[in-house]
Amino acid sequence: MSELRTAEPRIRHYIDAAAAMVALPRFEYRGHEYTPGELLEGQILAESNGDPRARRYEAHQDRADRKDRAQDPDTADQDDGDLEDDASYGLMQIMGYNARILLGVRPGTPMKFGFLFLAQINISLGLRILAGELAAVYRLHPHSTEQELLVRALARYNGGPTGDSWDNQRNDFRLRAYVDHVAEHCLRAAESRRLVGWTEV
Repeated sequence: MSELRTAEPRIRHYIDAAAAMVALPRFEYRGHEYTPGELLEGQILAESNGDPRARRYEAHQDRADRKDRAQDPDTADQDDGDLEDDASYGLMQIMGYNARILLGVRPGTPMKFGFLFLAQINISLGLRILAGELAAVYRLHPHSTEQELLVRALARYNGGPTGDSWDNQRNDFRLRAYVDHVAEHCLRAAESRRLVGWTEV
């Protein structure tokens, strides 16, 4: 098994502490059970393969014909580098416009997003998004199990409020494939931790 970028002890300790601080639940999925730290590490690996400098421009979010264009201060249909709020940044691939909302910066205000490459800031904001999605799905589905809520929250982390909408053609959540992808990386994280005798606090 190749070494995971997230296996660096300093990063893995932070992942475990952050997961514990927001009380992420254990993740039980398709016959496997993962600790909160393994869940968060798996999601990081799914999002960025553990690369804190990962960046992806989302051109479909930056079109000039979008209804929210007036609130977007960067140039439409063009990647504006560190000023691009229609790009995802860092370990948990935080969208620039989500960072703006989380930090209380007014829509339309130009902002540099290079700070999202800092691992602790990125993970903290990513967990705020995931915790927010967990709270939202609990309000919508209060009688669901903790694991059902977690699956829905993961789908929404990737696809927004429609990520857990029902797809009649698939007979499943719209973004079940993303949840499966996270679970595959949770397994990688768990195996890596087992190989080095990692103990989650």
